[in-house]
Amino acid sequence: MRRLNWTALVASAVLLAGLVFAPMAVLAEEPQRGGMLRVAIAGDPPSLDMHQEQTFKVTIPMSTVYNSLVSFDQHGFPKIIGDLAKSWETSEDGKTWTFQLHEGVKFHNGAELTSADVKASWGKIFNPPKGVTSPRRSLYQMIESVDAPEKYTAVFTLKYPAASFLSMIAHPANFIFSKADIDKAPDWHKKNANGTGPFKFKKWVRGSTLEVERNPNYFKEGLPYMDGIKYFMIKDLSARAKSVRSGRTDVEFRGFPPAEVEAIQKQLGDQVTIRYPKAMIQWGVAFNVDKKPFDDERVRKALGLALNRYDMSKTLKPLSGLETVGGLVHPDAEWGLQPEEMHDLPGFNPDYEANIKKAKELLTEAGYPNGFKTALTNRSVKLPYID
Repeated sequence: MRRLNWTALVASAVLLAGLVFAPMAVLAEEPQRGGMLRVAIAGDPPSLDMHQEQTFKVTIPMSTVYNSLVSFDQHGFPKIIGDLAKSWETSEDGKTWTFQLHEGVKFHNGAELTSADVKASWGKIFNPPKGVTSPRRSLYQMIESVDAPEKYTAVFTLKYPAASFLSMIAHPANFIFSKADIDKAPDWHKKNANGTGPFKFKKWVRGSTLEVERNPNYFKEGLPYMDGIKYFMIKDLSARAKSVRSGRTDVEFRGFPPAEVEAIQKQLGDQVTIRYPKAMIQWGVAFNVDKKPFDDERVRKALGLALNRYDMSKTLKPLSGLETVGGLVHPDAEWGLQPEEMHDLPGFNPDYEANIKKAKELLTEAGYPNGFKTALTNRSVKLPYID
């Protein structure tokens, strides 16, 4: 990113989680007001409804339009702070969570946000009506119900105490919609937007641009700083990098492979700032365990053993920036296993020959002594999936 103000970016609620390699902003002592941020993004959102979608192409632009109940602190990850909720408390048994909302928060159409909107939004997320997709529904199996006993009070009742609950509801896709809009039609938010966020949805030209403009009535005093954000839909990775080098765009939040980063830095020098944040996420392969041969646990374990994660990390680093061998949680995260703790887990033993030997034994036991062929379906996103 060319030298823009970091405070302004954070105030604009632009999501940075998932960044791998990307030019980013630098810290300035005093935030500068006004101006437009131009963002390069790898294509169109399939729709505007983040409740029903699961791609950064929706999260990045639409996160500026909406708020969540709570969120991860962008200045102190993984600390969780209130967003629409000003405070919360949990019962002694951990099964009841009570959230108090900020009063006087307005949707962009002027209607006041209340706990009824929280209840309706979360009903769509954890218990969607027939015909409505909720791709992250499995994250919220602990939720029994969401109620709105008072105008500014929302109560989550859990089936069982869950240490992950607060982190899960802080997921950046959990936008709070207006109940009135949800009641209009289950898919109303696929083509329309009415949030409480720092920016108001302005225009979407499919295949070209998506624009948001400053919300003058944002409930967080003094924010946002910028007048608006314009997202340029550029599918080709090289073309996105060129847009930054040429000054057509200011930033690419998803990231570039190292070779593109080096080219940008070589051309722009001190006009650009590069950041290498550690992404607290993981990439993996998912199997349909209802289909052969993946219905056999021995086959799945064999495939896990057969992956040489340590050589993979060396090969993938210059291509995609994926360099860390870890479990489901990044080793640097609060609950992540350290490398030495993972060595006893299948596939994490640095002795790859021993892993392969065990994998072949398991496949033979499962009835596949000569292996088998299968098709791998991948996302059509160059970084990091195709590379």
